[in-house]
Amino acid sequence: MAGSKKHHTLEYDWDPQKTVIVRNKSAHNILLDLPTGYFRLDAGRSFGMTRDIADLPQVKDLVTAGEVEITSK
Repeated sequence: MAGSKKHHTLEYDWDPQKTVIVRNKSAHNILLDLPTGYFRLDAGRSFGMTRDIADLPQVKDLVTAGEVEITSK
């Protein structure tokens, strides 16, 4: 697939205890540029992700701007 950022050696075991809920509080869709590829978080929607999502500069900026909220389950 052209332009894919997915690293072929990237593996992760999902542990529900190590995930957070990311919620788009804004009225518009947000395109997150994640290390594994692009992820669209629609307006008003929530999605479970790993805790390290909060370390990404784009996500930090969105949280500071009040457009995204990250909470534990």
